[in-house]
Amino acid sequence: MARPIPMARFTLAWPLAGAGAALLSIPVLAALSAGRGLPPWMPLNATTHALHGAEAARTTALDLAHTGLGTAIHVASCFFWAGVAVLLVRRAARGGPWLAWLAGLATAAMAGLIDYGLLPARLRPGWELVLPPWAVLAGLAALGVGLSLGLLAAWAIGRRAPGTSPAPDRYPPVPGAAEPPQAPVSAVERLRHPAPHVLDQRQQRMDPAGAVTEDPNRQGDGNKQPGVPHPDERPDR
Repeated sequence: MARPIPMARFTLAWPLAGAGAALLSIPVLAALSAGRGLPPWMPLNATTHALHGAEAARTTALDLAHTGLGTAIHVASCFFWAGVAVLLVRRAARGGPWLAWLAGLATAAMAGLIDYGLLPARLRPGWELVLPPWAVLAGLAALGVGLSLGLLAAWAIGRRAPGTSPAPDRYPPVPGAAEPPQAPVSAVERLRHPAPHVLDQRQQRMDPAGAVTEDPNRQGDGNKQPGVPHPDERPDR
C-alpha cells in the first residue's frame, strides 16, 4: 500500500526542488566549461545573450552585468521548472521515490524540448554558445537530477512529519518468532485495565475515606427526603 505524496506540497517540494536543481546544475555547467579551458562562469554569462546579444557568450569577465544576471536568470528558471515538476507529481494520487525521479527527469526533458525546440534562438539558455551539444545535454540532466533530489527530500521530510500515515511494514513478522520485549505494566495500569474485555467500573467517590456508606436520606419508608411523608405523596418505588 503506497503512502500519500508529501512531495506534491508546493510549500515543501517547490523550494527544495528548485534549490536542488540550481545547486547541482550550476556546478556541473561550471565543470563542463572549465573542462573546455573556459572560465567556469561562461555558461551563465552566455545566458544573458537575450539582453546583451551574442557578445555575452564571448565575455570572460566575472561581473554583475553578465555573471550575476545570468545566475539570477538560471536560478529563476530552475524554480520555474521545479513548479512544473511538482504539478506533474500532483497528477498522481500516490507514489514513492520512483515518482520523484520520473517527474524530475521528465521535467528536464520537457525543458530541453521547449528551450531548444520551440523557443527562438534569442530566448534559449545560451549554453549552446559555449558548450558542445553533449555538454548541454549533461547540463539538462543535472537539472533533472537536482529536481528529483529536491522532490525526494520533500518526500522524506513529509513522511516523517506529525500526522502522516506510517509506512507499511515491508517485512511481516515471522510465524513463531519471539515478540519484542515490552515495558512492564504498573499496578495502577493493571487496576485500570484488569483484562482486555473488562471495562473499568471504578467511579470517583465523593467520600474517599469511606465514612459514609449509606444514603442518610433514606429512612426505610421508600422516600428520598427526610421526615414523615405527607399522606398525599406517593412513596418512592
